[in-house]
Amino acid sequence: MSKYLGLNQNKRGFTLIEVLVAMTITVILILMVTNMFSDATTACNSGTDRAEMETDGRAALNFMSRKLSQAIAGTAEPSSYYRSFILNGGNDVIFNSVSDSIQSNRFYFDGSNLVYCFESYDPAILIGNVVDLKFYASETYTMLNSGTGDPFNCDLTTNLPYCFDIAINLLSSDDKMKANQLSGTELSNFIARNSRWFTTRIYFQTRQGYKTHDYEDTDSEY
Repeated sequence: MSKYLGLNQNKRGFTLIEVLVAMTITVILILMVTNMFSDATTACNSGTDRAEMETDGRAALNFMSRKLSQAIAGTAEPSSYYRSFILNGGNDVIFNSVSDSIQSNRFYFDGSNLVYCFESYDPAILIGNVVDLKFYASETYTMLNSGTGDPFNCDLTTNLPYCFDIAINLLSSDDKMKANQLSGTELSNFIARNSRWFTTRIYFQTRQGYKTHDYEDTDSEY
């Protein structure tokens, strides 16, 4: 009967084993492709996160440099509010700038953020994910080159330091979350591998104030 219908009895379908093998290979290929896309996405997100950290770090330095470059010295009122420059513990600096009036500015580290205060306005977070923040003030040229004095504390009434250094140590948002789950040596090693330092130095053009400009009398090595 089959030969009259033109059927070939040698033709047959796939066996169950062949189907299972094919499905297994397909699943393996799908998993491999999925893992590749997942790794690529993770790498892309990590790169974006670190790029944002770089942008934030440089923007914070630029903002602080601009504000500090506007600092004034030699104010008429040597009260605690109008002191020219105060640095406390290497991570809290207060200085004055002038616009329509003398205005107080402050940058400080609250443990995880760099915070900026202006006059009596509420403090604002300038940048987050901060691991460490250090301010260094060299009151004179001699102090800068000799390493003498205390660079982390400075209280000046009528002048400004010779120069001021800023060092900010940052983690990306993703790395900061990972760091929060670590402690001890693990945390220290993780920060050393993944954090990024941003540094700059500011020189004060009006460091002797508006009353005295004879730098040779006040600092012979200027």
